[in-house]
Amino acid sequence: MSKPLDQFYKDCLRIGNLKCFGHFHLYLKGREELVVTVFSGAEVSPRSPTPAFRAIQSGNNSNAFPPASPATHELDVHNPEVTVFLIGAYAKYNWPYVWLRSLTKSHSIEDIDSPLDLPSTKNWKTAALRVWHIVEELVSLNINPPPENPFQVNFEALMDMPPLERVLQAGAIAAFLKELLLSTCPYVDLIQEDFKRCIEIHFEDIAKVVPDTPGASAEPPASLLAAAGQAPAGQDSRGASIGGR
Repeated sequence: MSKPLDQFYKDCLRIGNLKCFGHFHLYLKGREELVVTVFSGAEVSPRSPTPAFRAIQSGNNSNAFPPASPATHELDVHNPEVTVFLIGAYAKYNWPYVWLRSLTKSHSIEDIDSPLDLPSTKNWKTAALRVWHIVEELVSLNINPPPENPFQVNFEALMDMPPLERVLQAGAIAAFLKELLLSTCPYVDLIQEDFKRCIEIHFEDIAKVVPDTPGASAEPPASLLAAAGQAPAGQDSRGASIGGR
């Protein structure tokens, strides 16, 4: 029987392994926790003050909200050029929450200890929202002016990857962008541009890491063997011919 957070966990696993976004970085801590690092920048314009994050009020019950992982365990919590958040979807509470993790941008201890009051989490169930809607809101709140495409792909970083990793990432990002294209997305044209380019990169590079002739007799290319820590047939791990003098 499907549980309320099952789809949320699947979405976290899917998006949490993606890299090379231009406005944020994701780190999947586990089944229930996703760390979102927004590249907000250290400089704040006079017309774009640091966003004031409001915590959910717990009333008289101090244990009304789930405890989050300690803030000191997150990376970059003291980095003034980024804003770090923790999305926690704990099965005990059957609801996703978001905690501010950047110590340099918090105004009080409550900013760290209490979940934030965000429309994307508040309306998660009634509006059938997904984890990327929460990420989208965090990006839009922390970058001023908000980017036209919160999910813009950093193609320079993607092209810097080794061929095998680039093929896998380009394909995974394209699959995720396709999901956005099939939903109601206000920046569909920008998503479509990145989607097409990811598809092009994926199929252009796949020939470099997949043998031309399929089957057991086909020897994997050197780049694939190197990624697996193996040496091509007839060579040792240093690339020298076996049996040669």
